[in-house]
Amino acid sequence: MVSRNLEVVSVERLPVVSIVLGCFCVLLSVLPAQAETVTDEELHFTLDVPEGFTPRPDLVGAMPNIVHAFQLGEAKEGEIPVLLLIEKLGGTIDRKPITREHLPAGFVGEMFDTTWQGFDVQATAVHESVNGLKAITYNVLIPLKRKAIQVRLLIPAEREPEFRPMLRPILDGLHGESNWVASAATPAVASSPLYPTLLLIMAIGIVLGGLVILWFLSRITPMGTVLVISVMLYAISWRIGEEEGREMLVVGGAIRMLGFAGGILGAIDMFLKRKPKDEKPSEPTPE
Repeated sequence: MVSRNLEVVSVERLPVVSIVLGCFCVLLSVLPAQAETVTDEELHFTLDVPEGFTPRPDLVGAMPNIVHAFQLGEAKEGEIPVLLLIEKLGGTIDRKPITREHLPAGFVGEMFDTTWQGFDVQATAVHESVNGLKAITYNVLIPLKRKAIQVRLLIPAEREPEFRPMLRPILDGLHGESNWVASAATPAVASSPLYPTLLLIMAIGIVLGGLVILWFLSRITPMGTVLVISVMLYAISWRIGEEEGREMLVVGGAIRMLGFAGGILGAIDMFLKRKPKDEKPSEPTPE
């Protein structure tokens, strides 16, 4: 009797279990696959590898300065594989724009601008031949803080409309600290060779103008006022960091210099304004 009841219960539960397992499988098929994240401890960046790319460690040793290599799916016979390569450069890069004069002789391709972490970065699309087949390699310079890298995406030339949009999610999935500081100016102005000079002139103006104001205050305010103001300026300057932008970083540095120089001026002002000690009255000389 007991065995029959158990048998009935197990049979009745089978459809329910099947439905649950079926729903679970459907849910897994609908959810997007988790992208692999590669962490580079030497260069201090992480890369969210797009779905479908698998590692190609054989290319890391075969190609100079290539630190990471991935291939999209399996390459068909007579077709160029889609490769994602991360190349380590020799040092950091500045904001000075690269022109065609900087490119190798016989360069065949185009130059274009793109973005990475809010920065406007330069890129090239190089048209080349690989084993007799036409290919395009997109090269994007990434200004990492330790050492710059170059993201390279190799695709078959005839499938450019299909694979070129892949460059955007690759760059969006690359995270690392940059040696560049964000700027409030437009990209054309921020990358100009004259822009650092303009920022330097602005900083000098802040320091000199502030010193004139502090000197004037020392003439009309009580002893110690200029010193207190200078200490406050110096303390405030340390609250201005890189996250506020390139221009505010220069302003913070100028205020710090003003606070230091103003402190010296305030100390001199206190020395000049201090009250002399009361002198003992001289005894009258006998006649």
